[in-house]
Amino acid sequence: MINQFFKDTKPGGQLLALGLIFVLFFILSAGVTVVSTLVGADVNTLGGLVISQLIVFGCTAVVFALLFYGRPLQHLGMKSTERMMIKILASCVILVCLIPVSDWLTRINDALHFPQGLAALEEKMRSMGENMEWVVRDILNREGFGDFLCNILVFALVPAVCEELLFRGALQQLFCRMLRNHHVAIWLTAAVFSLFHGEIFAFLPRFVLGAALGYLFYYGGSIWINSTAHFLNNALAIVLYYLSTKGLVDIQAADSLNAPWYLALGGLVLAVVVFVYVFVPQKNEKHESGEKVQAMDEML
Repeated sequence: MINQFFKDTKPGGQLLALGLIFVLFFILSAGVTVVSTLVGADVNTLGGLVISQLIVFGCTAVVFALLFYGRPLQHLGMKSTERMMIKILASCVILVCLIPVSDWLTRINDALHFPQGLAALEEKMRSMGENMEWVVRDILNREGFGDFLCNILVFALVPAVCEELLFRGALQQLFCRMLRNHHVAIWLTAAVFSLFHGEIFAFLPRFVLGAALGYLFYYGGSIWINSTAHFLNNALAIVLYYLSTKGLVDIQAADSLNAPWYLALGGLVLAVVVFVYVFVPQKNEKHESGEKVQAMDEML
């Protein structure tokens, strides 16, 4: 009876439930950290981040899918699909092509300013963003290879899977059901994804990254495709920081490519071409096949 109640819930009710589940797991994550500290457990910054990501993002998505869908893991996209490896490789190529776009948008975003009356708020928000960046840089600048592998786990692998499960696997598909327009759902989810990171002056590059990941998930048909692309995006930055500790890369130069607009445009065009060539035909074939099956069922 309870299970049927959840399955009959409308998308609006499911969205409310997803928000409540997220809040509950956020409180649980904070509670685990506090209790661990009180009992003397050594939960360092990296360990706390992993626990938080697994509980807040991963558990929220899985519990939500378990409550509202008959095949929760498949609903979240945790499945293989046709031409899986080709799609994964293509998604990585697309993310690399979008690097100049991200760099160009970062500089545009950083140049934006609040109105004069909100100058104090802008200064505070920029200061918070810089402090957060310094904390992350301090962790990433450690020289040991073990530290490098740990950073890959904490800042690349775990968030790539857990964030994609929540934002693309749960939220984007819910928006698709509510709005009945996958383009609007993808961009809306991308906006939530970017805002959730709490850095207004890095909104645009994350917004475009979120949209790219959303299209890869919708047309790719598997969470592992966009999770791999997300992992690559994060891992590249970690690799650059590690190489900088060895004196092999100038991290200041790598942080900003100063890519001209035409290089960003070229990267965007190439990314779109790869996407259309690899992902769109198969999605259209499946859509047409589904319409034929539905028509046959109606005739019978």
